[in-house]
Parts: sequence; structure tokens; C-alpha cells
Amino acid sequence: MRASRISGLVFLLAAAGLLAFFAALRLELIASRYNPLLPLDLTDPPGLMSEVKLWLIEGNRPACIAAFARANVVVTAMPHRTAKPGCGREGTVLVRTLSEADIGGEEMRCDVAMRLYLLERHIIQPLARRHLGAGVDRITHFGSYSCRTMRGSSWRMSEHSTANAFDISGFRTANGRMISLKKDWPTGGAPARFLRDVRRGACSLFNMVLSPDYNADHADHFHVDQGLFRGCH
Repeated sequence: MRASRISGLVFLLAAAGLLAFFAALRLELIASRYNPLLPLDLTDPPGLMSEVKLWLIEGNRPACIAAFARANVVVTAMPHRTAKPGCGREGTVLVRTLSEADIGGEEMRCDVAMRLYLLERHIIQPLARRHLGAGVDRITHFGSYSCRTMRGSSWRMSEHSTANAFDISGFRTANGRMISLKKDWPTGGAPARFLRDVRRGACSLFNMVLSPDYNADHADHFHVDQGLFRGCH
């Protein structure tokens, strides 16, 4: 009898806790970054709830564009195009500038663009100021879309074939310093530490990250994508 009373009390306390939690959500007493009822805010630091929110709007380009608008970033919806079987651009946007860094105008899937924004704003910029003494005003890259198979495969299509990937080759700081993976990755100085920390941060946001440590094909860039496979190399 006593055990059943204790169980009942535990149930009532749990129910009361849940009610209080959802009431706090409704009243917006919980910060937006932790509140699953509020839309994704790209200006919030990435965390478990932001990953849930990213997953919930995956493939939903209007919701993705709205998330950029809330961050005061203009992206342009691009039309669907199919080049040949296995290659095409669907749900893509044209991105010119992230929070601070220019990327020169590149088309990619909106899901990739959101994660690239989070990487640039919350990881690249703080790391650049810590390691290099200045923020980044330009990200150099090899682009997103390329209708081709994976290197070394005659049949397996690359994530680039659907603009579901992005290749970062380097960075320019606000004071004009150029950082490149090809030149700076092998060194042991501050640029190399910056690049390795960027890779670590990218691995927390993208399904697949390939760096110069992976193979010679990636000696000059980071490959990041949102494909089915996961890995951090």
C-alpha cells in the first residue's frame, strides 16, 4: 500500500513538472534556444535544441529562408534544375554573405546554407579572433554544386551533385591576412590551430567533414555535407 502511494506521488510530481515546463514554454520564460515551440533562431549558439529545430525544417525551403530572414540575412530561392540522372539542384538558395563573411555568391541546398551560417557565426568568427586576432571577412571555397561522382568511384554520386555539400579552401581576415588549408594546415602555428578547431566545430554541425588528414584529395580544403553517412576526418 505504501509503495503504491509513493508511486502515485511520483506520478503527480512528474505531471506537475511537465505542466510547469509547458506553461513556461507558452509564456516564453525559457530562452528561445531551448524552447521547441519557437522557430529556429540562427543567431542562437548551436546546441541540442537547435539541432532538433534544424531537423524539423530539413527540406522545407520556405522555413529555411524565414530562419535567414530572422537573422537579417537575405538569401534567394533558386529554381529547380536537373542536369542529368543523379544531378540536380532542388531546394537551393543563393547565398552571398553570412553573418560577417562574404562567400561571393554561391548556390547550395538551404539546409547546408543554414549550417554554414551557424559554423561561420558561432565557430569561425570567435576562433579567428582568438587565434588570429581578427574576424573573417571572406571565406574562400571551391563551391557547392558539381555534377560528378565521388573521387575514386565510377558510379557513386558525390553530394556535390545535388548541391548538398560545400568545400572551404581558406579564409581572409578583416586585416587582410590570408589563411589557406593547403599552406597552413601542415604548419604548427596559430593558423594551423585555428583550422583544426574549425574542423572540430564543423563536425558538430555537418554529417560528414573531410579535411587534409583524410586523404590527398582534400589536402587543400574542408569538405562538409549533409549526406546519409556520418564521419569526422
